[in-house]
Amino acid sequence: MITVHTVAYNESLLIQFMIDHYRKRFPGCRIIVYDNMSTDNTVKIALANNCDVIPFDTNNEFQDRRHMEIKNNCWKDAKTDWVLMCDLDELLDINEVELKTEEGFGTSMIRCEFYDMINMEDNLDIAGMKYGEKSPLPGKFLLFNKKLINEINYTPGAHGCNPMGTVIYSNKVYKAYHYNAINENVTIEKFKDYSARLSPDNIKHGWSLFVLSTPEQIREEYVAGRSKAIKVR
Repeated sequence: MITVHTVAYNESLLIQFMIDHYRKRFPGCRIIVYDNMSTDNTVKIALANNCDVIPFDTNNEFQDRRHMEIKNNCWKDAKTDWVLMCDLDELLDINEVELKTEEGFGTSMIRCEFYDMINMEDNLDIAGMKYGEKSPLPGKFLLFNKKLINEINYTPGAHGCNPMGTVIYSNKVYKAYHYNAINENVTIEKFKDYSARLSPDNIKHGWSLFVLSTPEQIREEYVAGRSKAIKVR
């Protein structure tokens, strides 16, 4: 019923969890991974799970502008009416029955609220992560009907969009889980990698500068996040 599109770079820790999440809710759904030349097992895991992989090369730079271009256009050739455009760590909690109900209402845009998930333990048990807090950022529109929406017009980071077409928002607001705090050391290494790859265009426009956080700042954010987290799953 849907085609899932995602952008990835070195997501071998999380990609199986993401695939299982959407295949459980939409059995047999097509998942397309736009891979930014990963150097780990991301592509291998994706292919082993019958996902399509489309590589794109940014000369080892993290470019939000390129991500925005992909997200605004990659779904237009989908064979399904419903398309889901997400970062690999963003899991929308909606299933096939619920989406068919929304389709019956004439909905073309699914509303969601984001929860920033945090691991309460010092491990890599992603499935065991049940705690988080509501994100201070506006919820993204990840899932929409391409038969009714002609353009989505995401802004950098995709927290904003300007959909064109027959825009009918769902009355129900669905939860979306952002698995952005899996492990302190993993986050430190990931931000170190991304900060080294941050493009001049990103720096110029102030996009994704959170990756410049120091290890001390990241550890402090984990402590603060755990103190405020509630059970959300």
